Amino acid sequence: MDNAGRAWELPGPMRWALLALLITLTMTVARTASASDARTAVDAANAALTVEPPDRAAAREALARAIAADDDQTAVAEAYFLRGQLDENDGAFPQALVDDRAAIDAARNTRWALRAMDRIEWLRARSEGDFAPLVRLERVRRDPAESSDPAAVDALARDLETFPPGAVRVEARMLVAEAWVGRMHRAGDAIGELRKVVEDPKADPLTQRLAERELVDALVATGQIDEAAAEARAHKNRLDARFVTQVQRLILRRAVRWTSLGVLAAFALLTVAGLVRAGIRRNLGTALRELRKLSPVAVLFVVFVAVGGGVLASKYESGNAAPFLVLGAGVLPLLLVARAWSAVGSQSGAARAGRALLCGATVIAAAFTLLDSFGPQYLSGFGL
Repeated sequence: MDNAGRAWELPGPMRWALLALLITLTMTVARTASASDARTAVDAANAALTVEPPDRAAAREALARAIAADDDQTAVAEAYFLRGQLDENDGAFPQALVDDRAAIDAARNTRWALRAMDRIEWLRARSEGDFAPLVRLERVRRDPAESSDPAAVDALARDLETFPPGAVRVEARMLVAEAWVGRMHRAGDAIGELRKVVEDPKADPLTQRLAERELVDALVATGQIDEAAAEARAHKNRLDARFVTQVQRLILRRAVRWTSLGVLAAFALLTVAGLVRAGIRRNLGTALRELRKLSPVAVLFVVFVAVGGGVLASKYESGNAAPFLVLGAGVLPLLLVARAWSAVGSQSGAARAGRALLCGATVIAAAFTLLDSFGPQYLSGFGL
């Protein structure tokens, strides 16, 4: 009592802290003393499952003790649910259904019962072939090594052709297609699997939308632009309208690309021909003198375009200055060659007008070609 009196005489904050500590200790002791055998066993199972690597055998033993104790229905429901998870991880899907039903019967209207209902619904939707296809799919899906192994994915692609129609076959096709498109860079092989998903009546709408988008992307990646545009138009109800527009623009971009290459080829051919003729006439000195006059101005102009465009692009979060620097480096020789050609070419009005039009078109074609190669995202601002 003397010590209790001294404790009560402590300063206010320390006295209340001591009182809170005593209350916490009292509640902990009371909770420990009143914990059911089932709850204690479930806690032990959870502890075994949280270590690395999980001790699955110890967890199963603890869950069996909790179920046998049967002195706390909520703890028993959790035990059945956790055992169902272990069964599912082992590929024992029929037994997982049994444990999930037992979790519901043990304690209805608890979170364990509700979660068990969700898992039963998920398993029933994938029960075709007495769960054999699901076992085969999960063996690859749950193992990072197998899902990244081309041989394992190819084997699954062969096996899934024997699966009965259903959700598992659809999911297996998507797993194979996504592995081929992504990690293995085999977009051409994925096209067939994605088409089958899109056309499968067992595929849910969300999966069909995803497969349709990936199918169009795979067609684009393999250079089948016309097929991609036709696919997007035919199934535009499954795709975002902006995405469909972007695919349609690829046809226009391809036409502009070929036109630009044609312009660049014509420019190269005519300038080389003009300079060769000037060389035959021994008139290249005129071209060199004009280049000396133009070079400082041309360099300043190109630096302004490259640096100015790069600075503006870098102001945006997704911007990149590299395409504009490449553009500047590519335009400079075109300007110099165009000036040299102009200095030694015909000076008639028609010839000068033709050269001006071709040189202007060449600069635009070069800009498009460089952006198409190094920064295609900037072309969308021009409707391409």
